[in-house]
Order: sequence, then C-alpha cells, then structure tokens
Amino acid sequence: MIEYIENQHLKVGVHLHGGSLASIYDKETNEELLYQPKPDSWQGQDIAIFPFIARLKDKVYSHHGETYSLRNHGLARYYDFVVITKDAERLRLRFKSNEDTLKEYPFSFSFDVEYSLKGKSLRIAYHVDNTGAETMPFGLGAHPAFQLDCVDNNGEWILNGNQILFDRPLSLQQVMFEETGSFIVGERPYGTTDHIELSRDLFRRYQTVAFKAEGIDHATLKRKNGRQIRFDFPNIRYFILWTFPNNGDFVAVEPWMSLPDFLDAPKEIMEKKTLVHLEPGQGCDFAYSLSI
Repeated sequence: MIEYIENQHLKVGVHLHGGSLASIYDKETNEELLYQPKPDSWQGQDIAIFPFIARLKDKVYSHHGETYSLRNHGLARYYDFVVITKDAERLRLRFKSNEDTLKEYPFSFSFDVEYSLKGKSLRIAYHVDNTGAETMPFGLGAHPAFQLDCVDNNGEWILNGNQILFDRPLSLQQVMFEETGSFIVGERPYGTTDHIELSRDLFRRYQTVAFKAEGIDHATLKRKNGRQIRFDFPNIRYFILWTFPNNGDFVAVEPWMSLPDFLDAPKEIMEKKTLVHLEPGQGCDFAYSLSI
C-alpha cells in the first residue's frame, strides 16, 4: 500500500511496507524523479535502513552469548509501518519492535520516518527511541535512487554526462570495500574535487562509492539534461553513491550514519565499529532533504 502527500509542486508516494519512498513526481514538469524498477535492473527504489547497514560478516552477530542473524540492510525494510499522523503535506510512520524483531535484534525500539513537503523541497526525517532497558547499538541510513538521463547503447545504459556537484572543492576520504563490495577494509584519499562524474567505469571499479562525509553538507545531482536535485545533509557521517555496474538508468544517493561490517569485524554487536549507541530512554534524530 502507498500513502501520498502533495502540494502544488510535488506529489510524493511512500510504501507502508518498509516506510520508504515510492515516488517523487514533479507536477510542474510531469516527470517522475524517483527511480522506477525496470526488468533486468534493481527492483528497489529506496530503503529505510535500520538497525544495520548492508551485510553482517558471516551473516551473524552475537550479544550476551547468544547468536543472531539480520537480513541485508536490517529490519525496517521487511516490516509494515503504521500511520501516526497525516495531512496534505506531511506523513509520519512508525515501526516498533515486536516478538518477531526480537528474535533477530534483541533490543526494544520505536522507529519513526516522517516525510514533509515545503514548496519544491522534501524533507525525510528519522527518529529512533530506545524503549528498552540496555544500551542499544544500531546503524541508520537511507537509500533513495533517482532517474538518470542515459543512452541505451546496444543494451548498455550510459551514465556519462550525469554528475554529482559539490558547493566547493573538497578533499574527499574514500571508504574502501573488499573485492565483493560487501565489507569495509579501510580508507584512502580520493583527491580534491568539486564534482564526481558518474560512469560505468566508476561503478565497475568501486561497486559502492563511499566517502566520509566531513565537509559534505550539500550535494547536487545534475542530470545530463541540465535538471538538478539538491541534497542537504546537516549531520550525516557517510555519503554513498551506488548503481548497478552494467545496467540501469539510476543512481542511489545515500546518506548514512554508520557503515557495513568491516572485513575483520568482531561478532559482538557492542564492539562493532561506527554503530550509534543509544542509552535507555534516549532518542536519536537523523534527517536529510532534497530540493528540485
């Protein structure tokens, strides 16, 4: 089921299953901006990532001597959210821990996602509450994918001509994955630049293009036709770009608060790097926005 909010500029659809984006429709240009799944390409559109990003090393972790397993990108994407509040331009959804989630993730939580429109801007805000009696470690992130202007050249979607722009030259620090693109092995200087050219070569070389977000408060997706989407990231820790290496006319622009497992990750969840640790009764906020 999809819930909608809209104003005179934009109409936004949200999946109740998973609490993620289904559509960002520009009413002024009659254009869908969010990626819509195509055959032989990614079948997703967006993911509200919680409480762990990507894959666990060996697919398991431990806590208090017990072993648990989480699916790719955590729990939220696999469960239904309930509507907490809704009006024409605002929608707030909630997903809470239950008997089934506790079998995979032994912590009590409440996870809200709020979508709100203002003019030609959409704000996506996440709020996590620790409703349990012990410190709760978790990861958090978003995974929205956007349509690109591509040329289908004998079955291959050409990304060249689409760019990510920064407001100023940045000395980027790249987060490096091992050869399968699943686990972190370290960091390296990427260089100083004010833009990133999107290309198949880039995503064939790095299946996931990940940067520490120091200095990346804003970024703009500039499509080949000149249309732009500006992102504002007030408090993210990592900035991610991803698409299929060989096909698909989209790029995912992903703000993350934490990273996937490291190649040498410990099994104990409390010892895993980059996770947020939330004390009992405390909450955590994370938001980003995009403007057309």
